This record gives sequence, C-alpha cells and structure tokens, in this order.
Amino acid sequence: MYKYFQVIIVSLILVSCKSTEEFTGFSYDPPDVTNTTDKVIQEQARRTIGVDSPKVWISNEFDGARMNDVYAYGDSTVEVFVAPENGPINNSPWYAFKIWSDTVRMAKIRLNYLDATHRYLPKLQSWVQPDSMWKQQMELPVQYDSATGTATFDVLLAPDPIIISGQPLHTSSDLLSTLTHRGVLDNSFVEMKEAGKSKLGRPVWELEITEVDPNEKGPVLAIVSRQHPPEVTGYLASLIFLEELAADNALAREFRETFVVKAFPMLNPDGVDMGHWRHNAGGVDLNRDWENFNQPETRIVKETLEPLKNSDLRRMFYAIDFHSTNENIFYPINEEVKTNPDNITQQWVERIQEDNEEVVFNIEPFDTSSPIAKNWFYHAFGIDALTYEVDDQISDEDLEQVSRSAAKSLMRVLLENWDKTSVEN
Repeated sequence: MYKYFQVIIVSLILVSCKSTEEFTGFSYDPPDVTNTTDKVIQEQARRTIGVDSPKVWISNEFDGARMNDVYAYGDSTVEVFVAPENGPINNSPWYAFKIWSDTVRMAKIRLNYLDATHRYLPKLQSWVQPDSMWKQQMELPVQYDSATGTATFDVLLAPDPIIISGQPLHTSSDLLSTLTHRGVLDNSFVEMKEAGKSKLGRPVWELEITEVDPNEKGPVLAIVSRQHPPEVTGYLASLIFLEELAADNALAREFRETFVVKAFPMLNPDGVDMGHWRHNAGGVDLNRDWENFNQPETRIVKETLEPLKNSDLRRMFYAIDFHSTNENIFYPINEEVKTNPDNITQQWVERIQEDNEEVVFNIEPFDTSSPIAKNWFYHAFGIDALTYEVDDQISDEDLEQVSRSAAKSLMRVLLENWDKTSVEN
C-alpha cells in the first residue's frame, strides 16, 4: 500500500546559478559546517555493560554500533545514553546495540541523547541461523517525551542477543554481499573496484555498469550514496537503482549499451562502521566538502570523475546523490539554471508521478551555491544533478516499488535526452 504524500512545490526566486552571498549552511546546519578541515571526534568505548536485576546486558562491540553508556533506575528502566562523534552536529541521533538478559524478562528501555532529540524508531533484529545474518523482525512503538527528547519502549529479552537500532544495520562489510544477493555482481558487464581508501583505510568502492565498448562514446550517469551513515533508506534506494540498471530486460540492456554508470554506493564506510550520526572519521559532514575537498572520501570521487572532462569517449551526463530525511523529497537544481542537457530532473519527476499517481515526492529547488555533491557535478561538468531524499520511515514495500519505478523512468528519460543530444550534435 502506497503512502500518500501531499505535493509541495516550492518556487524559489533563485534565478542566478550562484548566490551573491557566501554559503554558510542550511537552516538546519550547525555553525561552521563549511569548515571541512579535520575535527576531533570522540570514539565510543567498545564494551559490554550489565545492569539491573535480573541482569540486562548491552553491548556496542560490533560494526555500526552506537551506545555510550547504560544506567539502571529503580523503576526497572534501563537508560541507554547515546552521544555523537563530535559537535555541534545535525539532529540524526543514530543508535545500535546488542541487548540480552540472563533470564526471559520484559525490560523498559529509555533512549537518551546528548544535545539531540529522538528521530529513528527502534528496529528489532534477531540472528537468523539458516541465513547466518541479522534480520529485522519488527519496529518497536515508543513513548516520546518532547520535554527531554527521550524515547521509551518495552521489549522482551532472553539469553539470546537481539540488536536494537535506529535503522536496519548495513555496514561496510555488508555491501558486497548485499550487491551479490541482489544479483548485481553476477554480471560480466559489472565491475567492482576499489576507488581509494577512506580516512581510516577502509575501501571506498566504485561500481561500473556498462556494455558500451571502451572505444565508443558513452554518456555517464554518476551515483553517490551513504555520505551520512544513518541514512539507510536512501542507501537502499540506491542499491535498488543499481539492481534495475543491471537487470536482464530490454530497457536495462538498451541503457547499458548506451550509458556508463559510475556509482559510489557507500562513500563514508568509516562513519557507517563507527556508528556515527553524520560525519566521517575526520569529524566532517562530507556533503559540505564538495568545494574544498579536504576529506579523502570526496577527493576519491573528484579524482575518479574529473578526468572525464578531457575524455573524447566519456561525457558526464547526469548525477544523483541519495540521502534520507523525514519525507520523500527531491532537491533539484533551480530550473532557471541552464544545464547541459537541461532540466532532466523536472522531466524525470513528471514521469515518476505519471507512473505512480498515488505516490508524490515533494520538490524543493535550490541554487548552486552550497558545497554539496549535486552542485559540484553542476560546476565541474555543467550537468543537471539531483539530491534524492527518501523518507526515514518508508515501508519496505513502498521503497522497493517506488525505487524500481523511478529507476526505470530515469533510464527512459536519459535515453531520450541522449538521443536528442546526438541529433543536435
């Protein structure tokens, strides 16, 4: 069943491609967000803590975990205290911890955050032995206290651990297995290669999907995802897009025979594995570093794609940067800004709405002054680009169906625009 979204198209009077004032941050950004030089982070102590009676055990000793301390109160409430990697920081309080008890018992868990308010509904995941993996079983209802920003919920515990997290866990080590499970890496026309190393030396992977002959001309679609660790629904949408681009059907084959896809599906593996709220291991919001390129992760994309400006055979054509927020929303480049080709996003949005009449993304255009990925693609290549935001709470069914439909309509729109470009040239 589709969610229904009220369409809100915000017309911004931003006719120039660059604001006359220097960009210092969006309304929700903390101070000094555009200073992307390294900042000190506070690493959480990895440990297992036992509290209350009978004992409740809580652990952050796994990739993607975030739990800074645990307290027991006389009313049998167990409080999990969660702090960010550094601050000030956006309100994206990620948490993930294993929890179990010496005996079968109910427990009341309170999530308390440092200088933040609750955002992500807790997801309960259990270990599924036949698949040898953690799988989400349910979403836990919470009682939210607006005065304190805390959230409290009840959960049944047993000696077998479960994981409770703000979103399903998808760490850097899961990327290859997830792409394999989705059938993306089983194809000869897909190449997965290490584009570079993150701040702490984790691989930043580049995925190339194409059936274009290396000696023939091919326009390039670039995809970036997971700059912000908790934004899992946007990340999953990007993987569904990649699955559709690699699919065995006539549309996808025609697209691969025409286009080259260059994707960076997990740009911030350090932040993901360290359980960060938003930043990389340098303590920086990567999606404010697309002007100075102080961080290795953004430099990897720049150094991989910038040589295409001098290529006779490869031409940047369109780019998408996947994120998550509290609604489904497109952030396109303002329509009055001329791109080459022009206004692909506006064409694509119309197609998505035609294909999914009951599902509408909100649309909020912006100018190109901010140092974010979308705007770098415009300034570096003159192309149209999009920040594609997926609702934090979108259902699995809606996520799959909307993402697949959007990927198919994107392929059609890009093929039509490439045909038009070829005729004009």
